[in-house]
Amino acid sequence: MFDYSAYNLGISSALPLPELQTSAGVPADVTIRVDRLSWSPPADAVASEELYFEVEPAGTYFFWEQLGKFRVARGTEIILDPLPGVEERLLRLPLLGTLLAVLLHQRGCLVLHASAVAIDGEAIVFVGNKEHGKSTMAATLYGRGHQLIADDVVALSIDGRGHYVVMPGFPQFKLYPEAAFSSLGDGLETLLELAEGYEKRARPVTDRFAETPLPLRNVYVLGRGPVSTLKQLDSQNALLSIIANSYMSRFGRHLLKGAGATAHLRQCAQLVSHVAVCRLERPSALPLLSEVAQMIEDHLTAPSSTSGSAIHNCKLRKIETNG
Repeated sequence: MFDYSAYNLGISSALPLPELQTSAGVPADVTIRVDRLSWSPPADAVASEELYFEVEPAGTYFFWEQLGKFRVARGTEIILDPLPGVEERLLRLPLLGTLLAVLLHQRGCLVLHASAVAIDGEAIVFVGNKEHGKSTMAATLYGRGHQLIADDVVALSIDGRGHYVVMPGFPQFKLYPEAAFSSLGDGLETLLELAEGYEKRARPVTDRFAETPLPLRNVYVLGRGPVSTLKQLDSQNALLSIIANSYMSRFGRHLLKGAGATAHLRQCAQLVSHVAVCRLERPSALPLLSEVAQMIEDHLTAPSSTSGSAIHNCKLRKIETNG
């Protein structure tokens, strides 16, 4: 077994996970093993869907037609039952994404499909629709000397004082090559291929990785616009944005029903009541990333407003495009 740490958990894995930090001697909170699963998806699901999943008393089951079967149970165990001949690096994609996110949810975390960085000892989180640049924005700030906390899967927990904190994930970005060049100056030769035909690349982080939970300062909801603008959302729109960007919301009501759905809604509402959620729109032009990063840094150091307006605690600024 291989011993790692991620999200403040000790992980004992039968599969080598080079993306994670090694952590010999740390008690295992989570076990990842390879075994046969008696569960099987229905035949019509196999024929019609690339991904199929079911929530059962024994755990949450997943089936990818090109990978095999998986089970996540009790927030302590992930079982892999791969198809013969599947590459390990392909198995690591869902393992360190969807499966780990579900496990963190089972452990009571509020899990966001997001990226997080630390600035002056506080965490900020970027959420948004696909292709809106969550990882790119986080990498840009990392390139300006700040710390990476987590990319793709961001887990929030509540500390002993009742404050939301961001758990440290593992030291890697997933970036498109052009985004890696614009945000970090990396050439294609410095990036690692995640899988054959997979356009994004892995960008390991060798320094400035936050290894302890950090208090959450702000959440930024990313969007596209002709100019860069930043303003705080009202409570209703903030709540809707957090729910929409929850990792579990990707599975509809299957993973969020009954008492679980109530608890999830309560988590999202509590987050919005304690943390500023701001809408950050920017042009798609990658050369403007540094200006947008500067806007975020300025916002974090600006005095808080007490006006109670829609831009409370958020400095509004625009950056014009060059054409």
